[in-house]
Amino acid sequence: MSAADRGLERLMTGWVGEASDLALQLHRRTGALRFKRGREVVTEADQRIELLLRERIGAAFPDDTVIGEEFGGEETLEGQVPAGRVWQLDPIDGTLNFALGLPGFCTSIACLEGGRPVAACIAEPVTGDRYTALRGGGARRNGETLSVSDRAPLAEAVVSLQIRKRGRVGSDPQLLHALIQESLKVRKVGAVALEMAWVAAGAFDALVAGSQVPVPVHDVAAGWLLVEEAGGRVSGLNGTPWCPGDTDLVVSNGHIHDELLGLLGGGV
Repeated sequence: MSAADRGLERLMTGWVGEASDLALQLHRRTGALRFKRGREVVTEADQRIELLLRERIGAAFPDDTVIGEEFGGEETLEGQVPAGRVWQLDPIDGTLNFALGLPGFCTSIACLEGGRPVAACIAEPVTGDRYTALRGGGARRNGETLSVSDRAPLAEAVVSLQIRKRGRVGSDPQLLHALIQESLKVRKVGAVALEMAWVAAGAFDALVAGSQVPVPVHDVAAGWLLVEEAGGRVSGLNGTPWCPGDTDLVVSNGHIHDELLGLLGGGV
């Protein structure tokens, strides 16, 4: 890992540290639930943290593109990637948990080049954990190297589900039943980036998510790099590597990936 890589990792860790401090100041102080498009919850923390991160990135890398959940960014067609280096921000992933005063939320930032993440950081404010990854440089939690679990087969695995009413799993009761029956345990946290970090750390063995529309890149980008650098696999339903524009997301430790794809009706 080069000095430049280490410097970038330190910068990201510092930025998410500031974001975490702000999130904790506002946690359990959000008042009544407020909603934006698609009945998604939004809080003051989402907006203030994204503005903070935009300011920090802009000061360090003024020529880079920044795209965030709350304030958008350069508009592109579905699946297209903006030119140059791009930052994807999710200031509070798991906003409903945050707004309800629950602990399952995080801040997620990722730097992409050519549509693939090259640097990532996820902060879990309540625990104080900082997950970082660099392309070709491994994944870490609080500086300690991460590795996915070796649990297999699926019957011994803990699988996290992102169940949307019109998504691949939520609209198919038989498939949902099969996932519950065929895996050891199922969890639903409601924070994709954080759940991907937990797959990278070996706590969860897999995550299945999807909808009728493309999975937001800001939800996936940081966790995508963390999982791959920790030795796991990130794909669509057909088994090909996940890419912006995909409507489904299958994440695993790699050992149960093909079995999971077979259950979901995708390719192996």
